[in-house]
Amino acid sequence: MQEKDYVAEYLALKAANDQLREHGKQWLWDSLNRICDEINQRLLAESNPLSGPAGVAGAASILSGVQPDWQFKVENAVMVGERFGARFRYRTLTVEVGWPRLPEHGFITDGGLARGRVGLSQNTMIEPQPVAELILKKVNAAYPSWFVLENKQRGEEVTEAFLRKLVNPLVKD
Repeated sequence: MQEKDYVAEYLALKAANDQLREHGKQWLWDSLNRICDEINQRLLAESNPLSGPAGVAGAASILSGVQPDWQFKVENAVMVGERFGARFRYRTLTVEVGWPRLPEHGFITDGGLARGRVGLSQNTMIEPQPVAELILKKVNAAYPSWFVLENKQRGEEVTEAFLRKLVNPLVKD
């Protein structure tokens, strides 16, 4: 093979992997937003059951958003991506997702495409404490799946039910 064939092959693989990473990240953000929206609808209905579908102005709700251009370290590698945050009253949930973008950022071990980290803070003034580490892997499927890392081993697949378990502590009294 000529050198230009290696470059073309590398660029095609990188583009395909980046598309899979973006798809995996977007699935997480869409799922988390959907869960927060459902909880907000429930909170609104519970705040004034007689108000009907319009609810009560100013009712407590989960505030959420995505911070672009976020970096975090996983072992010796730098992950570049985004951070999702959800806050309810004084509690905050963060979900960081990223992957190395430059050679000096290192690499993801165990054949992962991207890494994620989930944190929860019981007070907005305190840094979120890690509650889960995630890895995006392609495992016999057209699209990769997120998995929980337990003792550096692939654990359960991340599902909407798993994500609900992460978001629910925000609104517990």
